[in-house]
Amino acid sequence: MTQHAPGAAGRLARFEQAKARPEMALLRAHSVEWVLSIFAEHLAAGPVEVAHFHEVVDVELRELRAAGSPELQESTRTARDYCNDWVARQWVNRALVDGVEQYTLTAAALDVLAFADRLVDRRSTVSESRLQQILDAVARLSDEADPDPQARVDRIDEQIAALQAQRDALLGGDVPPTPPARLHEQLHGVMDLARHLPADFKRVADSVYTMHRRFVGEAEDEPAGRGRTLQAFFDDHDLLEASAEGRAFRGLMRLWGSHRAQAALRRDIDALLSQDFAAELTPEQRRALRTLPRMLVDAAEDVQDTYRRLTQSLERFVQHRSDGDRDLRARLARAQAAAHALFGQGARRVSVDLQLGASLPDVQSIAQVQLADPGLRERPPVLDEVEWDDGGLSPTDMRELGGPALDEIRRAVDVATAAAGSGRPTLGEVWDALAPEQRRPRNVVGLLHVAVEAGATFLDDTGDRLEAVRTDGSRVVCTVPWAVLPAPDPRTTDPRTQEALA
Repeated sequence: MTQHAPGAAGRLARFEQAKARPEMALLRAHSVEWVLSIFAEHLAAGPVEVAHFHEVVDVELRELRAAGSPELQESTRTARDYCNDWVARQWVNRALVDGVEQYTLTAAALDVLAFADRLVDRRSTVSESRLQQILDAVARLSDEADPDPQARVDRIDEQIAALQAQRDALLGGDVPPTPPARLHEQLHGVMDLARHLPADFKRVADSVYTMHRRFVGEAEDEPAGRGRTLQAFFDDHDLLEASAEGRAFRGLMRLWGSHRAQAALRRDIDALLSQDFAAELTPEQRRALRTLPRMLVDAAEDVQDTYRRLTQSLERFVQHRSDGDRDLRARLARAQAAAHALFGQGARRVSVDLQLGASLPDVQSIAQVQLADPGLRERPPVLDEVEWDDGGLSPTDMRELGGPALDEIRRAVDVATAAAGSGRPTLGEVWDALAPEQRRPRNVVGLLHVAVEAGATFLDDTGDRLEAVRTDGSRVVCTVPWAVLPAPDPRTTDPRTQEALA
């Protein structure tokens, strides 16, 4: 009989460490069902303003209590109380973004939501496409790890030969169409891979957020100099190199930074949805494919925005310490000069006038000070009336000769935003929302100005074609970079647009 050596004790410490993770705390919580329901319904899609989320949670709590939830019926806690508890448990992040306080789900909460979806779905992840992905990944790893150039060239030749044989078979009509079941299987594999991306990159953003809070605490508590504090911080927090998620994010930026790759992904999605097989897709599947490029952009922007806030804290820390050090050095220099003057006189008792703060005015009498110039209160002379020659132009003609109609363009942005399912319209959608008489060449420049002002995301190598009409009726097509505008703040939306949409 084989003697088995015990090994479970060696793994115990690792699982005890996992027990303290926020994911396990959420799964063990008595309120896990309704908490996950609120997270999935209101926070999974993106950030939500703090005040608005409190109102939403209050409504949900009233509904759940009315439905007979025993835990909630016995509790008198408010939405704010629950949200503060979720932040403390690291299920939700609360951050100030552009002057607005927002809630977002942490990577731990997103992982639990994905795990719960898999439990409910109960669909096997074993498939031909998943196995093929493993085979392709192992082959690529073996190829890249092989230091022999000739072996890698032989592998490339084999791939070229296989592709040539596939091309010949397609031209000869010997390849049967792919069965729809296999296409659906491959689509599920793609969607499973894409479903994990937000949590993975949210984990990078959470790590940067934690790094940000730690730096603020260290900068306030440590009496060390500015240079030493910054050096210690950068030595200990090289997140993009030290973590697997950070390296994955850098890899995404290398791939997604290529506008050609972005355009190719959009073309492939358009081609896929135009096939007969796509008619069997559910609206949710079609929407997930359509929003896949934008989801990647949002994930990258989330991490970059967190890094931006960290960079701003570093800049404020350096600037604040620099101003304080400069003022201290100036005061010490004046004190040292006064001390030299005192000791140089050699007397036992000497009085030295020393002004460390702002210097006082050198005046002998208040009569020397003029606090206000009466002439500054006099009205300027009245301008002469001038007859203006408008050249026979009507107000409409003069408006056509002026600059872009920025107010109309901003209202068109609000209309296009309300019409877009994701709340983030493209430049083409905003252009279509303009009235036909406003689609002038000058307003193309105005549209770009409004997009930059709103913080739109531009893709330089991907163009958008806007058809404009000149005042003489001729048409011209203007090519602009493809861009998507961010979701707007409801408080800044034009009231006239809100009334029109209502």
